[in-house]
Amino acid sequence: MKIEIVNELNEVQLKQVMHIWLMGNSQAHDFIDPGYWRSNYDEVAKQIQQATLILATQDDLICGFLGLVDGYIAGLFVKKDMQNQGLGTKLVVQAKKLQLPLTLSVYQKNEHAVKFYEAQGFSIVKQDTDAATKEIEFTMKADK
Repeated sequence: MKIEIVNELNEVQLKQVMHIWLMGNSQAHDFIDPGYWRSNYDEVAKQIQQATLILATQDDLICGFLGLVDGYIAGLFVKKDMQNQGLGTKLVVQAKKLQLPLTLSVYQKNEHAVKFYEAQGFSIVKQDTDAATKEIEFTMKADK
């Protein structure tokens, strides 16, 4: 498994990342209509090109990624068949090497992700309601 930092994705990489993003959101957020993710696909594909991306690749295939924008983790996704193998932790460790503090937003109902981030040293610093989904969302922060 190779971890690399990229500032721009080629067309093949973008398709792989967006597939992982769409599948990951649908699987992790079964409490949100899947149409919400599909309707945001094009905008996220544009925004992702503005982020610093930390990619986990194996044989030139992207297995997971973390998007970082000014100390904010805009997304962390690992392909379902690659989860629970330490890949998400490796991506967060690399992000911490690039920049601290780090913040992120996560839905309260995504308990698996909340626990994962807590294990990575993040703590809840704020709670809001996401205007688009009406779901409770935590802002989490890590200083080290």
